[in-house]
Amino acid sequence: MLKIKAFQMKNIYSFLIVMALASLGASAQVKVIGAVEPNDLTDKYPTHNEIYGKGGFRSVADVAERNGITPARRSAGMLVYVISEEKLYQLKGGLVDANWTEIAFGAGSGGGTGSVVAIEKGGTGAVTAEEARVNLGLGTMAIQNKDAVEITNGAIDGTLIGKLTPAEGMFTILDVNSELRVTGKVMVSGDITATGDVTANSDVRLKKNIVTIPPVSESLRRLHAVSYDRKDMNLHQIGFIAQNVQEYFPSLIRIDNDANKTLSLNYQTMTVPLLKGWQEHDEEISQLKTEVDQLKKELKELKELLMLNAKGGK
Repeated sequence: MLKIKAFQMKNIYSFLIVMALASLGASAQVKVIGAVEPNDLTDKYPTHNEIYGKGGFRSVADVAERNGITPARRSAGMLVYVISEEKLYQLKGGLVDANWTEIAFGAGSGGGTGSVVAIEKGGTGAVTAEEARVNLGLGTMAIQNKDAVEITNGAIDGTLIGKLTPAEGMFTILDVNSELRVTGKVMVSGDITATGDVTANSDVRLKKNIVTIPPVSESLRRLHAVSYDRKDMNLHQIGFIAQNVQEYFPSLIRIDNDANKTLSLNYQTMTVPLLKGWQEHDEEISQLKTEVDQLKKELKELKELLMLNAKGGK
């Protein structure tokens, strides 16, 4: 009799354990059988919180693994961090791979500008571009396009680089201890003063098709040296007229890309035809000196002959 009661109590105890486990599984949604499978298409064992979308917020090794997330584990708005690229992506507008969109850290699931990332955490600590410039110490510097930067005020290491308005803005000091290399054209409104030499590359190894230029004396005679007042600045100068020089030495003229196609004169290279003209005149003078010396010699001989004839006649 005691054995029967013990057996019944054992069965009742086992039944109560099973019922307790079933009740716990129903209330906490804990599966006691089977492993957690992130890519389980049946979604039998949930591994995510619905607020993050199916599959939840997760990190993957690379883009290929990101694109390998199965359709059943995708939902609009889900976030995935790609370790190899150190970038955060979100599914926007659809579930296919083409809809993975990179978003900024701290921007939230909407990708808006409402969130702010502190500077010490790699952000700007600002919502707008203007505030970001101020927070990063850029002052009021505004970038118009990739080729133009307007500096209205500020300093570099305490050195003033501009005045209060863009029209007056200028670099007051540019200290370059080694070399300042500029690729392209440098436009300067005003004078250029150099304490050292201003040179241009003239190495024969850089040149080909070298030909002596033809006589230039006649062309030089047709150039007009003039004095004038500049219209674009308060300045009186002497020089040449580019259109006049272009007629006889077109290689000395450059046409600018401005709306008026303004002509510029290469005064440095203009020394070449000027020197060539001096050489031509020097050669002509040498020939004339030789002819004069010959005439002087002949005249002397003629005088001596006349003197002999005069003595013979007596």
